[in-house]
Amino acid sequence: MSGIKHIFGKEMARVFKDRKMIFSVFVLPVVVMIGIMGLTTNMAKKQAEDIESHKSIVYIQNMPESFEKFLADNGLDYNMKQANNEAVWEEAKTEIKDGEADLLIEFPKQFEEQVASYEAGQDIPQIKTYYNPSENYSAAAYREISENILEGYRQMLLLERIGDINEVTIFTVNSDNAEMIIQDDQKASGKALGTMLPYFITILLFAGAMGIGTDMIAGEKERGTMASLLVSPVKRNAIVLGKVFSLMAISGISSVIYVGAMVVAMPKVMGGADAGFDVSLTAAQIAMLAVLMVALAFFYSAIIVVVSVFAKTVKEANTYVMPAYMLILIVGMITMFTNKEPEFSSFCVPIYNSALVLQGILSGEVTMAQYGITLGMTIVLGLALCGIIVKAFESEKVMSC
Repeated sequence: MSGIKHIFGKEMARVFKDRKMIFSVFVLPVVVMIGIMGLTTNMAKKQAEDIESHKSIVYIQNMPESFEKFLADNGLDYNMKQANNEAVWEEAKTEIKDGEADLLIEFPKQFEEQVASYEAGQDIPQIKTYYNPSENYSAAAYREISENILEGYRQMLLLERIGDINEVTIFTVNSDNAEMIIQDDQKASGKALGTMLPYFITILLFAGAMGIGTDMIAGEKERGTMASLLVSPVKRNAIVLGKVFSLMAISGISSVIYVGAMVVAMPKVMGGADAGFDVSLTAAQIAMLAVLMVALAFFYSAIIVVVSVFAKTVKEANTYVMPAYMLILIVGMITMFTNKEPEFSSFCVPIYNSALVLQGILSGEVTMAQYGITLGMTIVLGLALCGIIVKAFESEKVMSC
């Protein structure tokens, strides 16, 4: 036990006595993470404001006077251009394709006469619109004009035809229903956070341990200090456990800092309660998160150390550990795009189950059975890897390479 404590203290001192390492491991990732979140949110907000303030360029063929009057009466101001001949029509289509114009509206010839003289059985006049969905301005113009303004214009003409539009209105949908949204705001915010947090936890836990972990074993091999450590009075299994536990502690502390920063910063960055994003975790949720993160820190540390044991240099260790890192990243990303309720068998898949449980904890939907099997499997796999590391440390062939 004293040997484990000695190695643990040695590795922890190596990190916490180095101010540059403290900054790079615990502070810099938080600053970068919050900075990226803030920048992304701010850019998305500015993009939305830019689209909203953009004056759409709209080409219209055979524009009726009633539509022009409708736009003016409702204060709808667009950069309108006539496209009443073939040359301008083709030019309009080219400009829309190139992103220089936003929408092309085609009214039938003598549209107002067709509407006014319509009789049952006749063809219904059709207004056609053309847009470029790959251009933000064009897509926004289509949504605003084709889906909203032309519907308002249709209602106006219908009112002129029949006098009382209620005579042909069979029903309305949510025209006077202020309470249409039924949701648990806390649960909804938890779900929103849960789509991203498992991914970030996975990245930060593994990345936080990767740089330090590869240096703990492969680095000491490369520098030649591992040989002197192995001939010291400290047992080899104590060396293994001391290094794994110290890496686990560093990874765990860093992940707690990162997750705490995300839980505090994300609602503010995303607009807080005003944007419907407000998260407050219960004591039970915090405890479940903490225990699982400790287990994950142990498991990920064991993965990194077992890879590092079989490497000769830090560079080689980083090369070996990168595929595991990429696999963990991909598995973490899967939960961001999963809508279906996971089957119980999914909680038997290592790494993926932890991402699901992290998501479930934040949304308040995880069961104790799901939590228990995930936690147990994570700890058992970590212990199994520690057994492999101990065996590797006892092999002179492995440790002398």
